[in-house]
Amino acid sequence: MVRRSRYAPVWAVAACAVLAGAICSAPAASARVQGPQPMSAPSPAAAPSPAAAASPGTTISAGPAPVFTALAFPAPATGWLLGQAASGGRAEIWHTDTAGSTWQVQWEGAGSPLSISAADPAHAWALITCPGREPSCGRELLATADGGRHWRLSATLPQAVNQVEFASDRLGVAIVDRCLVNLGLTRCPGQVLVSHDGGTGWTPVLSGAGPVFATASAAGQLWAAETFPSIWGKNGPGASDVRFLTSTDGGRSWHGLGQLANLGPLTPEVKVSLAATASSGLTWASFFDPLSCAMHGCAVAELLRSANGGRSWSPASLAGGYPDECGSDGIVFSAAPDGSAWAATGRNGAACAPPFGLLYRYGASGWHQLPPWQLAQVSSLAGVSQDVAYAISDTGVLSRTEDGGTVWRQLLPAPVPTGLIDAVTATTALAARDLADAGAIMRSDNGGRSWRQIADLPGVVTQVDFWSASDGVAATYQPDAASGWQLWASSDGGSTWVPYGSLPGGSTDIDGPWMSATGHGLLLTVSGGTPWAVGSGGVPPVRVWTTSNYGLNWDRGGLLPFGRDSLAGGTSFAPYPGSVPGGPVRWSGWLVIDTASYAQRVAVTDGGPLSLLPATVPAGAVQLISPGTGVAWSLNYPGSPSVAVLSLARTADNGRSWLHSSIRLVIPAASSAAPLLDFTDANHGWLVLGNTTWHTADGGRTWTRR
Repeated sequence: MVRRSRYAPVWAVAACAVLAGAICSAPAASARVQGPQPMSAPSPAAAPSPAAAASPGTTISAGPAPVFTALAFPAPATGWLLGQAASGGRAEIWHTDTAGSTWQVQWEGAGSPLSISAADPAHAWALITCPGREPSCGRELLATADGGRHWRLSATLPQAVNQVEFASDRLGVAIVDRCLVNLGLTRCPGQVLVSHDGGTGWTPVLSGAGPVFATASAAGQLWAAETFPSIWGKNGPGASDVRFLTSTDGGRSWHGLGQLANLGPLTPEVKVSLAATASSGLTWASFFDPLSCAMHGCAVAELLRSANGGRSWSPASLAGGYPDECGSDGIVFSAAPDGSAWAATGRNGAACAPPFGLLYRYGASGWHQLPPWQLAQVSSLAGVSQDVAYAISDTGVLSRTEDGGTVWRQLLPAPVPTGLIDAVTATTALAARDLADAGAIMRSDNGGRSWRQIADLPGVVTQVDFWSASDGVAATYQPDAASGWQLWASSDGGSTWVPYGSLPGGSTDIDGPWMSATGHGLLLTVSGGTPWAVGSGGVPPVRVWTTSNYGLNWDRGGLLPFGRDSLAGGTSFAPYPGSVPGGPVRWSGWLVIDTASYAQRVAVTDGGPLSLLPATVPAGAVQLISPGTGVAWSLNYPGSPSVAVLSLARTADNGRSWLHSSIRLVIPAASSAAPLLDFTDANHGWLVLGNTTWHTADGGRTWTRR
């Protein structure tokens, strides 16, 4: 995934008891420690496996991928990822020293990932839940001192520890917070543990009636935030206070800094992140309370800055600037060693319009808002410098920027399309979107063995329609733009795009456009749909618009006669060939509708009444290849949520006869992969599912993996 500015012209064994003065130490050995030989992981650009064919009724797999939840990058090109295997039950530590172009799986074992920290390219620590399921099962802290070639069990920490952070190869802090383990608790006394020997021994140094959070510097100074959550009375929540403390003797004594009063209605589940700089001391504090959140944002999702070492605080300016009532639904923050900082907030996709992910960078001139992510948010962030940062999205995608956040390049998993696909030939296809970038234009010239992003359009790409390997159009929706719908044209296979004008319909949903090589095109404006969700359907009125000059101008046509029916989502139109030059062009269309009798059917139209195709035709999505020739398909889950059945039907005689086939698809655990299909003719088609591309040459009866 490559993301450019939207303003560009063309894209976490038994627990040890923690008492005053007690030290938690590591057992002598662990059966889960990885041996000295790291296990290699395939690069995203690894060579594909040999082609495999699937006949009707066989099961084909889309290939699982790990779900990454935390990251640590102590240097621009070197870092670690902590994640969960897609099958569940096992945690994995991945490493790169090539800025993400190649990866190694350095450790894997039973348990769930919690947090990872790295002091330098040689020293890193990962916190994993222990394999046991008994209530007393604690946390295992793994450590490496050689860049991950060997990982050892450093300590077993209490169950209530969910985060560790190391400021040097010797000094680290751990946060004890029972409310983050048991969300049903109403009292959550917190504690800070400190290690001075690289994570082997831990000593409690600070306790509070509420959650306590801490950070440290490589020079040995500690800082902490002691929270006093709200007390609910008959008039609602009372005042919430936060007290900042520091220690210069390893936590033996603490001195008060500043205090925040009435920060918000804090609950025991509040999460606080602190960061200090070498020159100014405690500088940053972020506060997030998930219990303060509602549909349109969270009351406690704040980032504060101190210019005097934590004695006084002021809010960071992270204004979104979007004309709606949606507030931030979280805060993710990372301070870089050079004094710069990175932050990300989000907007609730169930209640707000895109963009959903907002990003910011702090530098010499203060906070600067970066190009937003349209349909994804940042869930984990690692700032390395003012130019380099890594981010994990809420869709599990790892991305990197090296230009201060203007361009983000997808590292893991390998980019694959997640929107519409337009197959031009048996080897070439264009597609829209990837897991993190809703504006991506993607292309494959090797039959789908690999995909590369070649462009990035502003907003959300809703349509890609090419009539040759070089020439085509795309439609985008950008709700914060002066004109939300925009048509784009390319004459070099999708590498560069020029804006071709606004599309009609205002803020309504648009299906299409579909365009011919002669410049004739058609689109539908739909009421009640979700503009940024392809195939979201809608309710009447549904109006036809046509063009004869590649979309420079659009003519308002009539309404499709839906009656009491509604548009379920799938729509496809194709022009009749042989039209008189300069004369009107006749179009045929297939639409998936919800009938008034609550049945989902495929309907056809030549501009007049809607006719229903046989009920045996699957009604999930459709493609009209040419008038009278097309395919329809649906995806069903007969039992296991990880196995789906793709049912497909095709006709080449205007629906008089149909060829039916079905294929079982294994969908990776925790995957939201949907099948993307497109046919170049009645026999030859592409199927993209997750990270796998398949081809058929017999109308979908058999498929070959590329």
